[in-house]
Amino acid sequence: MSQEIPTVDVLIVGAGCAGLFLLDSLVRKGISALLIESTALGYGQTTSSQGILHAGVKYSLGGLAGDDATEAAAAASLWSKMLSGDGTDLRTVRKLADHCYLWRTAGLAGVAGMLGAKVALRTRPEPVSNDARPVWLKDVGGEVLTLAETVIDPRSLLQVLAKRHAGCIALGNVRRIVGENGLQRIEIVGGRLVSVFARQLILTAGAGNEALCKSAGIACEMQRRPLRQAMIRGPLEMVFGHCIDGAKTRVTITSDRISSDEVVWHIGGQIAEDGPRMTLENFRTHAIAELRSAIPKLNLQGCSFASYDVDRSEPRTGDGRRPPRAFTRTTGGVTIVWPIKLVLAPVIAAEIAASIAASEYPTAHWPSDVPAPEFAQRPWEVATLSWDAIS
Repeated sequence: MSQEIPTVDVLIVGAGCAGLFLLDSLVRKGISALLIESTALGYGQTTSSQGILHAGVKYSLGGLAGDDATEAAAAASLWSKMLSGDGTDLRTVRKLADHCYLWRTAGLAGVAGMLGAKVALRTRPEPVSNDARPVWLKDVGGEVLTLAETVIDPRSLLQVLAKRHAGCIALGNVRRIVGENGLQRIEIVGGRLVSVFARQLILTAGAGNEALCKSAGIACEMQRRPLRQAMIRGPLEMVFGHCIDGAKTRVTITSDRISSDEVVWHIGGQIAEDGPRMTLENFRTHAIAELRSAIPKLNLQGCSFASYDVDRSEPRTGDGRRPPRAFTRTTGGVTIVWPIKLVLAPVIAAEIAASIAASEYPTAHWPSDVPAPEFAQRPWEVATLSWDAIS
């Protein structure tokens, strides 16, 4: 039997960081909103994020701060306020680091990239003397800087946001979307069939936006940009930073402690871009070689390697590259959202919330027998992952 719940202003589909930030922004404004997730909270792009609140360094290495660098720098400032309790209170989100290191490879390309970062960034990197370098950077021949980029645990962020709005978040699949009398009627299978009427349907489901748009009968020009992330676990230092080479981040490393004597490195950057074009064995060899080149005398004794593939789902661009800005588009009563980067999720959420008129409907909650989603695992927690010892 189908059950209809009271009409709401907004139904959000997709409970990654974009959907949860949007739900929080709407509820704090007094707008009636519900959120539905088909798999797990943060499944896909959010839990595979390295958690860096980019201040724009990745987008400024050529010496010019474009829209993406400027937008990221402004967003990083907003995050700083939220992590201090201003606005969306994120004081209990677990911070892994309050800065990242920026170092260059030897050669002219590395020098040029470092100079570009210094010139273009709003938050300028600060030089680190040889004596003040962490142990793992002692043998780097080039310049070492610190950059005010906070690193957070993405799952901790999801937990903080979801806990505040537990009754507004449910597990289920959208079966049908129909426009009726100025509202969107959404049929959801979540243990049983539930129908929701909403003034506006907002899609924050990443790759899932494509099928949802088709169901709603609207165009969705989406691209999937494949990445292959590397991971190393073992008796490692906690490392956070970017090794740059020209206008690219050669490797980007973040870390988390998974036991008292074991740390996992989560590795992206250019190797993640190049990885999908390689065999798994070649990627393993390449990734380890790049790390050893970026961090001279790196000791990986007792460590293991693994990798995983993930698609970055984004609006389509002419050349297939990463879009420069966060994306929203509204067609009738349906809005598509791709924040592009973790750091931009609260910015785009605030902009959407500001565009929605005051609530016409009372606060709504999902029926008590509709299940709630679990939290997605971080990539290194997946039981079927294959870890290979590094010789």
